Amino acid sequence: MNKLKWKFPVLYLSAVGIANIGGWIYLLAINLMVLEMTGSALAVAGLYMIKPVAHMLVGVWAGSLIDRASTKHLMISLDLLRAAFILMLPFMESIFLIYSVVMIIQMAGAMFEPASFKYMTLLLPKHDRKRFNALLSFVHSGAFVLGPAVAGLLFMLGSLEMALFVNVGTFVISGGLTLFLPTQLTVSTTEKTGITLHDIKNDWNIVWAFSRQAMPFVLVYMGFQGVMLLTAALDSMEVAFAKEVLTLSDSAYGSLVSVAGIGFLMGAVCTNMLIRFTSAKQLMAIGSLFVAVGYVIYSVSTTYLVAGIGCFILSCFLSFANTGFMTFIQSTIPVDIMGRISSLYGMVSSSIQLSAVLLFGFAAQLFSIKIVVMGGSILMFLVACVLLATLINSKSSSQLQVDS
Repeated sequence: MNKLKWKFPVLYLSAVGIANIGGWIYLLAINLMVLEMTGSALAVAGLYMIKPVAHMLVGVWAGSLIDRASTKHLMISLDLLRAAFILMLPFMESIFLIYSVVMIIQMAGAMFEPASFKYMTLLLPKHDRKRFNALLSFVHSGAFVLGPAVAGLLFMLGSLEMALFVNVGTFVISGGLTLFLPTQLTVSTTEKTGITLHDIKNDWNIVWAFSRQAMPFVLVYMGFQGVMLLTAALDSMEVAFAKEVLTLSDSAYGSLVSVAGIGFLMGAVCTNMLIRFTSAKQLMAIGSLFVAVGYVIYSVSTTYLVAGIGCFILSCFLSFANTGFMTFIQSTIPVDIMGRISSLYGMVSSSIQLSAVLLFGFAAQLFSIKIVVMGGSILMFLVACVLLATLINSKSSSQLQVDS
């Protein structure tokens, strides 16, 4: 990286790390809050359905705003908006109001992700992106380990309400750090203060035209998302599989989650060591394939040891896959339409994810949880193999020149 610009990537990583720790605190606190209020596991499951719905609602128009607004100021506004609405949660006694506020928080998060990704792409020179993405993966992994630990400590020392107040502070700090990042990162000054339905319609046409011209990219993107969507669907079965199939105690299940956290962290360390010797496509292909292998091992496990090995493998290689994928799309999508493409593709992915979670849940009622998890894992492995074959066959395609 340019030594004169070192402080900006560090500021960005710090903001992301603090916000992610806060995100884990929020996730655990809101789950326990709803469970205590309703005593219903179904009510808690409803929280997990809100996120894909929020992405579907926002994806239609958010990209049009992201590509026209100052991404830095948008990121700060969304951080403060989430902080303000999380601050309201401890004072609410209606589950309907809580769901409504959570929907707004998730919609803000759905806008923040593509805005932050575009800003990061503008912030970094092309030759530094893969290394930075590996560092970002390490930050996410650290938050995965630290976030639940901090949340547990807050629950022991105080209350769920106190944990949410701390979460408010993390978003405020994240927004404050973002304030010190540079504003103008591109020579383009075509930003508009508002968007119209005509703008949104034109943006859809732009995304459609790009997708037709960059079909190799679309195939790889959808293949990778297919693997990730299946992980989300299988994760919805995780607790039931661990309790009913593996017959694990609560403490044993908790330690299994810790094994996954260690896997995330080790994967991030290995990714940072290997990025000099591997291309983005290789990271994405190897990562996706071994994530699927990890799930297959987990799905056929009958003991804690085998399940732990599967969890460690899938968690470890998620870092490889995500680092490769981020570098791949940064190097392929034109930055001036990155917000629109990320938002609309995200909307499609979220709708498929919601359908997959519902389908897996319904299938678990008709068949056994073990059969559903095994079937989903095998399907994920097949999709990963197709993705690998697509990447190998597309070496000569100009659309996939991501080996930077």
